[in-house]
Amino acid sequence: MEYDVGMGNEPSLLPPTYDLRTLGEGTAIYERLEQMADEMLAAAGEQVGCAFERVPAFVERACRESGRDKEYYRRTTRERYLADLLACVVMNRQFWPEFVARRDTVLILPDCLRRRGEECERKGSRYGARCAVCDESCAIGRMTVEAAKRDAGAYFSDLEHEKQFRLLKRGRYRDLSVIGVACIWMLANGMRAAEAARVPSQGVLLNYCGCEHWLDEPCVTDAVVERVVEILDAKARARATL
Repeated sequence: MEYDVGMGNEPSLLPPTYDLRTLGEGTAIYERLEQMADEMLAAAGEQVGCAFERVPAFVERACRESGRDKEYYRRTTRERYLADLLACVVMNRQFWPEFVARRDTVLILPDCLRRRGEECERKGSRYGARCAVCDESCAIGRMTVEAAKRDAGAYFSDLEHEKQFRLLKRGRYRDLSVIGVACIWMLANGMRAAEAARVPSQGVLLNYCGCEHWLDEPCVTDAVVERVVEILDAKARARATL
């Protein structure tokens, strides 16, 4: 809807979503926003701050390094981590109804979660590499098995998310929804990319980062497999009531 603008540059109809003018006049608006940020970050710090204690030292080191300009995310601050973590939780809540409404579910999985690393026996497919369950204790294998039990797919992530989504929707998964597993930074961006591609998502976080973008000597990461199962089962229960 368009708004007529009068002599005072004010819309003649109420704005359809937010209206910062209700917070004050002029720069007072930004004082309120700064106060909000301080209070929200303080609350987040009390709840989960202990998980991010090493971030400031990492960022300080990353700001001094050379030759890694393309890996700008290495300079992500503690406050930004907290904001993106909150964003992931809020997006999960927002996208849930549409996620449930979609018939098909596919897990999108990260390379760094492979227990056997480069010795992983995953196989290629038209939708992306697929776990061969070469190690039953591997989180990727466990997620893949649990997904298969519930008629859901599971493929390794393609950096070109939109391309992978198109391939999935043009093939077996025409009514697509996805569960993404990734670190905080990648998950927040991936969920937004899925939204832009009109693919409702749910996110599951890696418990820590371990790939070459964060460590000079990468390690296998970890995630809560039971959380993936919980999401799949909750979706099945919700769809049974549709």
